[in-house]
Amino acid sequence: MQKIQELIVAELTAQKSRAFLWLPVLFSIGIAVYFALEAEPPLWLGASLSLFFIGFGLVLSRHREISIIRKTVFISVAAILICCLGFAAAQIRSHLIYTPMLLKKMSPVGVTGTIESIEPVEKGSRVILGHLDIERLDPEQTPRKIRLSIRKDEALKAGQRIKFLAGLNPASGPVAPAAFDFQRMAYFESIGAVGFAYTQPEILEASPQKFLSLKKLRQKLETKISAKTDDPQQSIIIALMTGQRGAVQDQDWDALRQSGLAHLLAISGLHVGMVAGVIFFFARLLMACSSRLALHCPIKKYAAGFALFGAFLYTMMVGATIPTQRALIMTGLVMVAIMFDRSPFSLRLVAFAALVVLFFSPESLTSVSFQMSFAAVTALICFYEWVRPVWIRLHRKAGVTRRVVLYFAGVSLTTLIAGLATGLFALYHFQNYAVYGLLANMIAVPLMAFIVMPLIVLSYGLMPWGVEGLTLPIIEWAVGWILATAHYVAGLKGSVWLIPSFPHWIFIGMVLCLWTMMVWKGRIKYFLLLLFFILVGLATFYKQPDILVSSKVDLISLRDNQGQLWLSSGRKERYTAENWLRLNGQDSKDKRLWPREGSVADFPLICDPYGCRGQINGQKLAVAFQNKAWQEDCAWADILISQTPVNDKKCAAKTIIDYFDVWRSGAYALWLTPNKIKIQTVEGVRGKRLWTQTSANAKD
Repeated sequence: MQKIQELIVAELTAQKSRAFLWLPVLFSIGIAVYFALEAEPPLWLGASLSLFFIGFGLVLSRHREISIIRKTVFISVAAILICCLGFAAAQIRSHLIYTPMLLKKMSPVGVTGTIESIEPVEKGSRVILGHLDIERLDPEQTPRKIRLSIRKDEALKAGQRIKFLAGLNPASGPVAPAAFDFQRMAYFESIGAVGFAYTQPEILEASPQKFLSLKKLRQKLETKISAKTDDPQQSIIIALMTGQRGAVQDQDWDALRQSGLAHLLAISGLHVGMVAGVIFFFARLLMACSSRLALHCPIKKYAAGFALFGAFLYTMMVGATIPTQRALIMTGLVMVAIMFDRSPFSLRLVAFAALVVLFFSPESLTSVSFQMSFAAVTALICFYEWVRPVWIRLHRKAGVTRRVVLYFAGVSLTTLIAGLATGLFALYHFQNYAVYGLLANMIAVPLMAFIVMPLIVLSYGLMPWGVEGLTLPIIEWAVGWILATAHYVAGLKGSVWLIPSFPHWIFIGMVLCLWTMMVWKGRIKYFLLLLFFILVGLATFYKQPDILVSSKVDLISLRDNQGQLWLSSGRKERYTAENWLRLNGQDSKDKRLWPREGSVADFPLICDPYGCRGQINGQKLAVAFQNKAWQEDCAWADILISQTPVNDKKCAAKTIIDYFDVWRSGAYALWLTPNKIKIQTVEGVRGKRLWTQTSANAKD
């Protein structure tokens, strides 16, 4: 027993130098607890708990006697305090950003608002409107912003006040319990409704407001790029220079995702870092050409200052989204470290950047971009810290050939490590992994790093003089090669590895295991490797729902004995269908549809125009399309799913799901065994939160 105690003390003592690295983890736990709650907690809760543990810690610190027990208690209190601060930060942020969410569909309705941003898409434009006046909505019920699709927008510019007739819908909730929550994302972007314009907008105020001048500049850049380049490269260049990605064609998006190159179009750390790097090296090169500056001034620090300013301008130009803000913070810390002669690449720097981001935007913890970017950076720093002695030795007295080999080895290793680090997140969030990502990145990343991004920086300077034609054709050529690479790699057999979704708690356990293994000093991390593989096994054997019911009951899916989904319709709710197939680890092109009459092989039900009947895992299931069907099936079925309202008093089925059930509870997921029916609903999993405002909740 004493040896075990000594081992634990030795392990904990070895972590003193790594204690700071756990601060963002503990802060994240508090944020995660807040978002996992099924009811909105009182606003005072997080702050009160924080103050309590601050006081408790102060009382403990006043005692002079130091023992292992007292030290353990003090560390535990400090850890709980950091968690409480994260909880409080998430609470405060959620209330500060509060926006009313549209409760029910409104169509048609008169809308007046100011264009805050406008983004070209394949058919028309997508606009964000603020300062709204919506017919039949009181000011306190009116969202801060709405997002709309407009088919024709030749005369529209950011900052204009417009009026038109529109159809508005509430932001949609998850398509299945525990699936991606678009409604929560929209809430934190202050978007309370989405929709489309019925009529061409009437411009009420033509003069854009001063604070929207950057948005006007983006539109001018789009015009200049469109005049000098052609699609599909044109939409990619516009995305890289203005942050507007709506015009990128679906087939190009699919190819970029399936080849592992989607990160080249997701404006984040890679792009901001490249812009800063280009400015840093060229500024330093120009200053080094002056012997006076080179000999008497710290040109490296000056170059870092120029690079930071350039990164800030690029962030503003591409819209200053949350991912680019995070990237700017990371880049800023690197450049400040250079100015103060400190190492710009360290885990402490990553931890500090994560803390800053989470403090100001706690909701970032739930975003894929935050998780993947910090996972990649952390893994790369850990890896290169480990191989640094060998790498330095290989670079000493290296000739041209060895330097070329080392460069390609570095690109390959960086891509491999970053791909492995982000692979878990891609599998959890998207249920797919680009198998040939290393091959695609070996070709595309050098093109992006050495041609596209440097020339984009140069193009910003050339455009005011009207000579951007010198650089844009070269950028177009390089982007063409990147797209060609994406399409080629995506077309290879087995280019994408698909897996079914797995529970959130397994994902969190895996992430904590990997983080601890990277930062922990001692032997315990080797036991965590075993725990990680146990979690992998649990994820592999996780059982997917046998039945899914959409939030409108227009779409129902059944899972057969081979694990394949069968959809009740191939035309209705296509977005929901695609997401269900993806969550099941199934290619969206592989749609299996219910028969209209009779049955087919592997499908467990027999259908007619009124509904379907059959048995799944020992449970009798009836699906009714019309009133006549559910009235006949009530006496027979264990589970009745009806697309029309059901009178519960006249129905003997044990489990009934009808139109009003999904209206109140959102999408359903059912797991069936001979003795039990397990049910989860979207609203049951999400609970009643600030962002889950629906017409059903409003009536409760």
